[in-house]
Amino acid sequence: MKTNLLGMALAATAAFALVARGDDKAQSEAAPTYLLAYKFAAGEEFRTKVIHLVTIDTQIKGTEQTARTRSVSTKLWRIKKIDSNENIIFEHQVEHVDMWESVSGRKEVRYNSATDKLPPPGYDHVASSIGKPLATVTMDRHGRVLSRENALPIFNPGIGELTIPFPAQAIEVGDTWSIPDEVRVRMDEGIVKKISTRQQYKLEQVETGVATIRVETQVLTPVNDPKVQAQLVQRLQHGTIKFDLDAGRPLRRQMDLDETVQGFSGPESHMEYQARYTEEPVAAERTANSQADDEAQR
Repeated sequence: MKTNLLGMALAATAAFALVARGDDKAQSEAAPTYLLAYKFAAGEEFRTKVIHLVTIDTQIKGTEQTARTRSVSTKLWRIKKIDSNENIIFEHQVEHVDMWESVSGRKEVRYNSATDKLPPPGYDHVASSIGKPLATVTMDRHGRVLSRENALPIFNPGIGELTIPFPAQAIEVGDTWSIPDEVRVRMDEGIVKKISTRQQYKLEQVETGVATIRVETQVLTPVNDPKVQAQLVQRLQHGTIKFDLDAGRPLRRQMDLDETVQGFSGPESHMEYQARYTEEPVAAERTANSQADDEAQR
């Protein structure tokens, strides 16, 4: 289903706004409330598999082009410490990536960090970051990032923030909360324009200890320039998050986008952007890199 063009909030801030419950929601002291919080222990390793699929169809002056990309990666949080305030300090890295890119009229490009000794041109920055600490992050138990020390230029294999921010207080099904932020886009004159945005979340349901959260990015600054819209379109988030309340960690994140921009490069130009992003925990025992290391030692 086509959605209105929205912007994506790039970084979570500590400013949260818990929205009042709707008038159509019956208020009752007996309504259950839920505290959304991460639960980790020092020394724990939390891995997720991230799959990001993108198709971009463009038409400019009668010339059509299709670009497709696919990336599959393994992301690791290595929990270093839980401090006296229950803040979680973890080391973030990408252990493995398998990437593919196809553009009309060009040769396909592939890179698998577990099997390719040398990356193709343009993928050096990706290859140099694999298996190395990218950042040390301190977040509170509700997912708000308090500090982040980047060790390397960040490679992000997919859309989405590193953590999922939650309200500090217990909430009911139907409650919403949002995070204000801004997106910077570059204009033709080289001027950087700031677009005010917010990431809005809604607790849709809780079943058998699993919370379903709806998320979407909303643009607060009016955007009428198709060139700006074309930059924003790839930064959207629209989808759902499944979070295990008892275990205190995400079970699944899925974002689906289907956006159209008209007139981004001349009045007859047209762009269709389709993407799917999924992230799920994976078993800690084996990863593509560990298997490759075993084979190399034989």
